[in-house]
Amino acid sequence: MNKNNMSKLSKSVRLALLFGTVTAATPAFAQDAENTDETEGKLVEKIEVTGSRISRIDMEPTQLVDAIDDSYIRDRGMTNAITALLDLPGVAAGTTPEIGGNTAASSQGLGQNTISLYGLGSQRTLTLINGKRFISSNSPVGGGSAPGAQVDVNNIPVSLIDRVEVMKVGGAPVYGADAVAGVVNYILKRDYEGFEISYDYTYQDGISSDQSVRTLLGGNFDGGRGNVTVAFEYNEQDNIAAFRVPSLANDWSSFTPFPENGVPNADGEIPVNQVRLVPNPRAGILSNSGLITPGSLGLTNYGIGAWDGNFIQFNPDGSGTIVPYDPGIAQDNAVWASGGDGLNLGEANTAREGFERYNLTVLGSYKITDDVNLDVSFFANRSDASNQGYQAVQYSSGAFQYDGAALKFSTDNPFLVDSARETLEGYLGGPGEFYMHKAWVNLGQRQIINESNVYSANAELNGEFELDDKFFDWSVGYQKGISTIYSQRQSLDTAKWLNAMDVGINPETGEVDCRYNYDPDFEGGFVPSGSGVAAFENVLGPVGDCAPLNPFGSITDAAASYVLYNDQGQSRVEQSMFYAYLSGEIAELPAGPLAFATGYERRIESAEFRPDGTATILGFAPNATAGSYKTEDTYAEISVPVFSEDMDIPVFYSLSLDASYRKIDNSRSGSDDVWALGLNWRPIEDVMIRGNIAETVRAPAVTELFLPVVETSSFATDPCDNRNIGDGPNPSVREANCRADGIPEGFLSEIQNASRRGFTGGNATLNNEQAESVNYGIVYTPSWAEGLDLSIDFIKIDISDAIVEFSITDILNACYDATDFPNSFCSQFNRMENGQFPGVNAFTSGYVNAALRNFEGIEYAVNYRNELSDYPLVGSFFGEGSGDLNWSLRAFKQRKNEISNTGFDFTDDTGQWNDPDLTANLQVSYSVGDLFAFVDFNYTAETERNVEQTEPLQYIDQNGNPYTKVPSRMLIDVGATYQLTENILMRASVQNATDWYPNPIEISIGRYTYGRTYNVGFTANF
Repeated sequence: MNKNNMSKLSKSVRLALLFGTVTAATPAFAQDAENTDETEGKLVEKIEVTGSRISRIDMEPTQLVDAIDDSYIRDRGMTNAITALLDLPGVAAGTTPEIGGNTAASSQGLGQNTISLYGLGSQRTLTLINGKRFISSNSPVGGGSAPGAQVDVNNIPVSLIDRVEVMKVGGAPVYGADAVAGVVNYILKRDYEGFEISYDYTYQDGISSDQSVRTLLGGNFDGGRGNVTVAFEYNEQDNIAAFRVPSLANDWSSFTPFPENGVPNADGEIPVNQVRLVPNPRAGILSNSGLITPGSLGLTNYGIGAWDGNFIQFNPDGSGTIVPYDPGIAQDNAVWASGGDGLNLGEANTAREGFERYNLTVLGSYKITDDVNLDVSFFANRSDASNQGYQAVQYSSGAFQYDGAALKFSTDNPFLVDSARETLEGYLGGPGEFYMHKAWVNLGQRQIINESNVYSANAELNGEFELDDKFFDWSVGYQKGISTIYSQRQSLDTAKWLNAMDVGINPETGEVDCRYNYDPDFEGGFVPSGSGVAAFENVLGPVGDCAPLNPFGSITDAAASYVLYNDQGQSRVEQSMFYAYLSGEIAELPAGPLAFATGYERRIESAEFRPDGTATILGFAPNATAGSYKTEDTYAEISVPVFSEDMDIPVFYSLSLDASYRKIDNSRSGSDDVWALGLNWRPIEDVMIRGNIAETVRAPAVTELFLPVVETSSFATDPCDNRNIGDGPNPSVREANCRADGIPEGFLSEIQNASRRGFTGGNATLNNEQAESVNYGIVYTPSWAEGLDLSIDFIKIDISDAIVEFSITDILNACYDATDFPNSFCSQFNRMENGQFPGVNAFTSGYVNAALRNFEGIEYAVNYRNELSDYPLVGSFFGEGSGDLNWSLRAFKQRKNEISNTGFDFTDDTGQWNDPDLTANLQVSYSVGDLFAFVDFNYTAETERNVEQTEPLQYIDQNGNPYTKVPSRMLIDVGATYQLTENILMRASVQNATDWYPNPIEISIGRYTYGRTYNVGFTANF
């Protein structure tokens, strides 16, 4: 067999993998392609492609593998390792600094970027660097991602990326647990020589600016036997407050209208589930300066809390005077109005987290002998990230309880200004008491900062040898990684806050002061004592330290300093890994070499989170978490060529089979066998059919295993309650099981209105999640159309025993809705003889293996790469040297994404606004000489507002018209690069070039934009 004889299809697939299947050609690509012999000579070298440990000439994988090369990243001015991947259909960010408004920050995950394939969760996507795992930055408590060992790709230096390969579906037999949805493999440059510096400046239209500096230095030594490459990068990204983003500041939401604003059906009735779109949602139960009411409850939508029909508040200017309060346009709910002076969440939220990031990477290699190499790598990264605020640090409202309830004051409070006292006593008919409902924005927001450090070192011996005229590759290595995160969150000391508002006139100074500072009869706080000993001071601090806090006006720095503190936490994640593998050729078959790979991997993962203890002192459940597990894996794979083109067999131009197997032995979750079988069949030269079936697993994370079991209280929706007995997936099964458990007809469960105490936390007996996947597809590269290739791939992933955090309601449903009653879930709660739940020890909730996920989708791709002069029909209008015009269209059609926590309550949001069923990306590029220009189109199809909607009048727009759809969206990016000199490349681009802006329906479901985003930059090589 002539191994250098490659079909046109093979060339197309390999060029796509090496130069980026998503991308149109760049100037560098055009120049390389002119030297066909040289290009093909390089391609016939053995290369390892993601999805296999076998190095081979035939690079046609049995799975769908997308690839992006470094020129795609460079030409678009991308400064983060995740950005380019988001152009691929089916790829999304798991965690991202782009949080888009009213979203709580993760104290231990600020600024991180993780990857999620097909929306199945970032914990089910395995991210690799050079085919190896990397240390996770996901804290077991307060992490930005779901529990797991996800990699923060901010730690990958952009300047060192040679290409990124994304293998859709599976990968566990080759790479180990967690490769369920697929594998993302960042392949770094090797043996770099020279010096490169890049700079990019990004400007969000009138909102923010970012900058990035990246350097790369490399050279050989010892006569070319060794190489050292050093990459250093600095990235700065601004915090963006939500109020600075027009599409977040000018918010729209949907609320139940009052009858006069509702839209009746043909019978003249307004559907009970009808909601109407209104602008500027405001929480009318409080205000930033303080809504004042005569009683403890303030519900402005229903007129509760008014004074003689008028609502009043303290002046937002901080003067302490009283001004009218505008309740806005009332909606038929207790909290939200349209417009007015109520709480605007957008004023105190973050749209994007900011950070400063420093990345240092050193790669080294040395050829010890002609057949033995030493490769080393070292990563040292630091990130200082911040979230400037998620809502106010404290709320006081009659709609809340405990220390969040409305605050009661007397009109003799010395902080009341005279005019305010006169107004209130006028309403009260003399001295009296009043209530204040306030969002304490002037006291501060829930600001968070964190510092994260990542260190990873790898040393590997590798090489090749010949045995019996056959060549073998081998590798033995060890890797150690450590990730630490230190966080600070601004929090309120409730005891000191209440103490600082308990004020009077200090007789010694004649000034307003805390009673704690001067009143000998003051009763408050306490000095911890017991077992014959006592603490040094009161929890309120030393007498004299309390700074009086004015609740009605401006707050002094001293008062804020007294009541605020920094809640601190530290995380540490460690990974150590020893690995070895051997690959080569066993025998020469008629169709080619029978190749194999086998290996061993021993990995230890540990993680811990240590809080500073203040949360526990203040009465919150302890959340210190620590744990580890060890996994020892052995694996093998084989590639069998069955037919080749040289054998000249009809409808079998070529056929090859791949098989892989891995034995996973996890010290916590037990032993599992994972495997995959794949096929590549070309009935004719132009057509390739590929398919793969696999069984994979995901291992439970430290959080899921070791989160401390603590006492908690919870309400529940009891399925045996008479109000719920007719619900559920099969009401007759539910009722039969409840009756079998002794629950009488007409039963009313107290837990629905009165909480019960139980326990929740991790579960050390969790098993691995199980997944079965199938993918098959066809690639067509017609001989009659040079440069054209088309492909379609079907993907199916079914996950069972998925780990999910169960509430008491979930547990009850899983018990009584099952056909195998009583089952294991029925033992996780206790009922008394009368069917009610006891006040304590009522349940045990937490993480369990219970959920199911069934996913199906289809990926489509069409690529056309050609010189203008060779284009069909129009080529004659262009002369030689007119340049290259390239097209790449990719689309993803999601068919199913159903989820069940219990196994019989499936929901599927496919086609809904938050889970679109069709996305597509079209990239058009043109290159001629030193110029390269591109236009990228990113499309999201029209979706349903609610896939379970049955009432046509459920959703009403701002004009009173019913709607059921969320419109499609097209985002367009344009850009160009120019090779200014032999060593300097200039670039510029505009994202959202058409200045797309969401309409009110889109804003109400969370779509937003910064407007146009401009990027300019350069890369200089020496």
